[in-house]
Amino acid sequence: MAKVMISLLGGRPLPNVLAALHLNPERLYVIVSEDSLATDGNYEKLINALPKRLRPENPYTVRPYSLKETITKCELIVNKHRDDQIIVVSASEPKIMGFGAYDVVKNLRAQSKNVDMCYVSREGLVWIFREINNIEPVKIGLRDYFASYGWKVTLKPEPDERFQKLVDLLVQNLPISHRLIYILRSNDRGKGKRTIRYNKRMGDKEFFLLQEIEKLRIVSNVSRTDTGTKWTINGDEEAKFLLTGDWLEFYVYRTASRLKTAQDTPLFDERGWGVEDTSGKGEIDFAGIFGGQMVIASCKTENSIKRAWFEELHSKAEQLGKGMCSALLVSSVSKSDRTRDDLEEYKKWARERQIVLIMAEDLPQLPDILRKIVTSDKDAEPKHIPYYPRI
Repeated sequence: MAKVMISLLGGRPLPNVLAALHLNPERLYVIVSEDSLATDGNYEKLINALPKRLRPENPYTVRPYSLKETITKCELIVNKHRDDQIIVVSASEPKIMGFGAYDVVKNLRAQSKNVDMCYVSREGLVWIFREINNIEPVKIGLRDYFASYGWKVTLKPEPDERFQKLVDLLVQNLPISHRLIYILRSNDRGKGKRTIRYNKRMGDKEFFLLQEIEKLRIVSNVSRTDTGTKWTINGDEEAKFLLTGDWLEFYVYRTASRLKTAQDTPLFDERGWGVEDTSGKGEIDFAGIFGGQMVIASCKTENSIKRAWFEELHSKAEQLGKGMCSALLVSSVSKSDRTRDDLEEYKKWARERQIVLIMAEDLPQLPDILRKIVTSDKDAEPKHIPYYPRI
């Protein structure tokens, strides 16, 4: 017996997508009001957001205020699946469509058919014909969400206390830490524990920060003369966290993990960092899920910002539910180190792909930025951070 879902679509398509991801039917049909079929209309948005395996072959179109048309289309679908489990999902369609579907389900249940009906509310799925336990919370886990779109992912574990203190040190000392990491990365040689000789005298601020990092046992043997600077990186694990973007990835993850709603519940239902697909689809530096929708981030500590990064991130967001997935590009580059023309070009790249660009000066406001994205409040602070509406 297959699970068959009939989804009624008229308004905002998000509830329809969430119900499909949660119920995970073998077959999905959509009865759609004819005014939702326009180019870039709600039906097209629904199809683009659904995983490919759930996309219906074609819509069953009805006039939204014709009770008879909805009844006829429901019966047509049901007759194709007499021996299957059928669930009719009411979301944001006009009430007449919902009334028509209700009549069909009620009549079939009177004939002892395996048919049920629910609607999507803020509390979750509300099952109309169940007297007890009729509200089913819609909770889509991070791994389940990725799996729906064909990703099987692994997540990085939280690092030890040394690295968490390193994250605090680097974030608190931007843009000095950005300049220091550029020097360390540009002069790094070899693997394992290695000593690096830099043939310049490192600046006072950068050298002081390197000494602070030495106290965390990430590096050792830090010294300088008028003609050069020397340090030892204590191992590959230390090198990876210091010289790659791992520290910035973890900072975004930790910030998101600490955020709460007004009801003192976590802002994100689940979060992960270093999210990697086991079959090679790619890696996402941070991912957080809330109410069945996703926020992903790419974190960059290089001394540049490239257009290709926006394109790569946009491609991943499109794979993970087009129109449902919000994207951030987080860079440790300081705005003060770039020309006005550079900054305008970055904004243009971000705007073209509907990606939120966060630079070094924005990081102290990261909690508010994440809140603005999750709550979909275009008027929320910070005002200079754009809001891109989701479905």
